Amino acid sequence: MGSMADTQFGVNFHASTSAVEFEQLVRRAEELGFDVFATPDHLGATGPFTTLAAVAAISPKLRLRTYVLNAGFWNPALLAREVATLDLLSGGRAELGLGAGHMKSEHDDAGLPWLPFRRRIELLEATATEVRRRLADPHHQPAAVQSPVPLMIAAMSGAGLAVAARRADVIGFAGLRQVRGQPPGTFTLVSAAETVVRVAEVRELAGGRAYRSDVLLQQVIIGQSPATSAAEMAAAVPWLTADEILASPFVLYAADAEEAAGELARRREIYGFDSVTTHQPSMEALGEVIAAYRGRDTAPDPARLHDPDGTQARLELDRERGRACARRDR
Repeated sequence: MGSMADTQFGVNFHASTSAVEFEQLVRRAEELGFDVFATPDHLGATGPFTTLAAVAAISPKLRLRTYVLNAGFWNPALLAREVATLDLLSGGRAELGLGAGHMKSEHDDAGLPWLPFRRRIELLEATATEVRRRLADPHHQPAAVQSPVPLMIAAMSGAGLAVAARRADVIGFAGLRQVRGQPPGTFTLVSAAETVVRVAEVRELAGGRAYRSDVLLQQVIIGQSPATSAAEMAAAVPWLTADEILASPFVLYAADAEEAAGELARRREIYGFDSVTTHQPSMEALGEVIAAYRGRDTAPDPARLHDPDGTQARLELDRERGRACARRDR
């Protein structure tokens, strides 16, 4: 992996109320230094490919990523057509993000089968493989500009990340887990300790294959104490404590942008995150951090980033366990 300057930043589209507001949002993302404009795949939200095509018409440089498509929503042949069309019309800026899906209610609403977890993982891998095969076919029409079109697979389970380690150019660490005993779609943040384990597993499975590691920051707050931000989230999410939130690598809280940039640099060293995405409500806050991060002079140690034998991961896991014990003892 390279220097901190090559870290990518992305924003995941949430909503706009008009075409004018949408254009302003896209142009603002460019101004703030974002590299990637991403769209989710949910019923009740804008269609991902239509949205990204509109972004391409507004911005000549933002990369266009689905973040992420529900594999169960898409036929591979039709999906390959959509991806190739977007790549062609954007001059080679499309990125295909796929996931196994987690919202049964949306599948029910669309009249699509909701498969058991293992079957969804199998479908995810089969869809990724078939779309890539079609896009690589020299006779496929329309023809994509990029060869290959970058593939992102996002997950947090070991099974989902194993597919990503085998197949993806961008491995997305989603950071959320379904809360046991709660209605589907009720999530909790994944801990730092579990993230270390997942990162080490992915590195081992990927071997020496090059890939980007993307972290999805569920919330970014700059300008108040991290403890205050964590307490506010804990009040809204009763199954998480403020200490658990503070320790998670899937939120970013800092008193100022410089502090936040330092924390992102630390996380890149530990986890290898060289792609950082957040949701649209946190776009302005992460935008403050981008300039500070890119202005830093110190690059992380490449040996720690690669950590091929998992030594650094095990050390960090021990540290996180120690910190957790210390918090319980206070």
